[in-house]
Amino acid sequence: MIFAHMSKSLRETFPTRASEWALALMLFLWSVVLTLNPDLFVDTQSFKPLSRLVDQETWAVLCFIVGGGRLIMLAINGAWRRTPHLRTGAAFISCGFWFQISVGLFESGTFGTGLAIYPVLLALDTYNCIRAARDAGSSDRIYTQAARNGTDS
Repeated sequence: MIFAHMSKSLRETFPTRASEWALALMLFLWSVVLTLNPDLFVDTQSFKPLSRLVDQETWAVLCFIVGGGRLIMLAINGAWRRTPHLRTGAAFISCGFWFQISVGLFESGTFGTGLAIYPVLLALDTYNCIRAARDAGSSDRIYTQAARNGTDS
């Protein structure tokens, strides 16, 4: 039953949520890259500021949890009413990662190509956060109206 819902939901919502899927996958894959390259923070000047916050292994675990969790939330989208609220929270938390990476790259003083990419990812996930919050508000209004009318949503 849930897999049928997921398949239908994916077909219906993917075009409007493609950037959410892409950013969730990027964060998840960031964890894979960090795991496969255990000395990346040590060997790359651009990532030294990030290692002052937490070590590379912790970054990998956090990116895995947030990126993977967000992918799961997007997959089960709409199976229950609070899904837009979860999408909002996941986008907000992801913004924290994109922000820290952007600031870390800037702070490193290397001014590499990452500075052309990560701030854009931050801006896009900020937009996703706002859009998901609007969806959450719409969901709440529909639920409240249905409760007033005595119907089940």
